[in-house]
Parts: sequence; structure tokens; C-alpha cells
Amino acid sequence: MKINQGQYESIIIYGIGQYFESIKEDLFQYVEPDYLCDRKWDDDVPSSYHGIPIIKRKELPHLKNSLIIITTGSPWITASIKNELKLEEASVIHANEVLGRPKSITGKELKEASHKGYYQDIWENRIYFNETVPNSIIINFLGKNNTLEIGTNVTVNNLKISFGNGGRCSIGERTEVMGANFAVSGASLKIGRDCLLSFGVFIRNHDSHHIFDVHTHERINYPKDIVIDDHVWIGQNAIILPGAGIGRNSIVGAGTVTSGQFGENLIIAGCPARVIRKQVCWSREDTAYFSYDTLEECASQEALKYL
Repeated sequence: MKINQGQYESIIIYGIGQYFESIKEDLFQYVEPDYLCDRKWDDDVPSSYHGIPIIKRKELPHLKNSLIIITTGSPWITASIKNELKLEEASVIHANEVLGRPKSITGKELKEASHKGYYQDIWENRIYFNETVPNSIIINFLGKNNTLEIGTNVTVNNLKISFGNGGRCSIGERTEVMGANFAVSGASLKIGRDCLLSFGVFIRNHDSHHIFDVHTHERINYPKDIVIDDHVWIGQNAIILPGAGIGRNSIVGAGTVTSGQFGENLIIAGCPARVIRKQVCWSREDTAYFSYDTLEECASQEALKYL
């Protein structure tokens, strides 16, 4: 969105936190703010920040014909700010509208936006997909230089993938997701073919916040790759953390929490996860409807391909 500076008597950037710091260089190419504002400056107000004057929140209603640009990364904080900014003579927008950064994009929107199976935005975020991409998948790009690859005939009831910067995610063909959230930044997340993810699954390859050693003050929690191999069943409410690896044909029990490395044909469970059974495989046949005694009786034979 091109901002006409002369249209407003004053332009205020509101919400001076980590999202502002991450986008400020790009944002300042589009707009020259007159003031910065944040609730943390209600009492202790510096004269300026980054060379830009500070204005208190209580002074905002006195401004005429102003534009307020919110720069927060969390939708719930943005909603809270919009609720409190009930200013009759101000226009309120989010910085993403200025930058042309979509809040999110769904599988349905992907197909409508590109018929060639490739999507790219101005921030070098890329998505490779095909006509079978699920409509219900939701992709959020909060940063730059991310890549998502979605295989053929992936099925999704509910899946949200949130990217930071430099994340890579791939989902193998015929994988089924009942309900999951992926957080991907600075490293890769690979989901293999023929996998099954139950409800409430959470997979992240970074910790969201920095952790430092008390003595050296050096960081100890950099993003790490996660590899979920082919034909892995991840149970309800499992949490897969940076550095985890799950071998093919394995099962992750409900409620499991792990960042560990595990081999093939295993059942792992617990917090932290441990191996509770070896030399297993699994079938998609629902035990609510069927009761088979051997794998060969099952119509679903994916497990045999990975033995």
C-alpha cells in the first residue's frame, strides 16, 4: 500500500516491539512516521526512539486527521490495540497492509492465485503445490526466505503452518493431518509420505524465545532440523521439538513430548519419550469399525512398502 504522506497531518507507528524491529527497515521505505507510540511509554517517555519523536497514548485523541500504523506480530495484540484506539479522527491499519504482506494464505487461495503450482511473494517466500492441495491448510509468513513444498494428495482437516525467517517445510504425498500446528524458522521440517497426524499435534523446529548460558551469555537454543520419516503415525496432542527424528513405520503415542532421535518400527511414548515397543508397523484401518488379526487382512497396505 502506497502511503500519501500529504493526506495526513500526522502518521504514528504504534506498538514498538520485536515485530517492529524486524520490519522497520522495510516499513521505513514506504512511510516516514511523525511519531512512535507504545503503552510501555505511558509513564517513562524518552524524547525519541530511532530518531523519531515519541508521543504518549493519551495525546493521540488530540491529533486531527492522523494515520496509525500498528506494528505487532500477534493477532490478539493487534485486536486489543484496535479495540482501545477508538479515535474518531484517525485511520488505523496494520503494517502488513503497508508492506503488502498477507496475514495468511489458504490452500484455496493458493489455487485461485496460481494455476501453475507455484506461489512467491515479494519477501521471497515460496510455496510449491499441485491441484490436490487441501483448501483448509493455512500458511502464515511472518518473515522472509521461507519454502513450503506440499506433496500430491495430502489431506487436511485442520493445519496451520507459521513461518519466521529462512524456514523450510515439506509434506510428503498422501499424508493425512487431522489437526496440527507447525512452527518453522531457521531450519527445516520434513514430514514423509503416508504419514498420519492426529488432533492437537504441535511440531516446531525453534523455541520462539532465546535461551542463553548464564556464565557465557551465549545462545544455546538455535533452530534444529526435524525429520519425520515415511509412514509415521503421530498420536493426539503429541509435541515434536527441535532436533527430533522419527524413523519410518513408527508410532508416536498420544501426549508424547520429544526432541530425540528414534529409529524404524518403534512405538515411542512419554515425556520425555522413550521406546516402549520394537518391531511394529501400523495400518490406517479404524478399530472402531474393524477388528483384523493380521496386517494382510487390512485394505490399507502402506506399511508393507516401508518394511
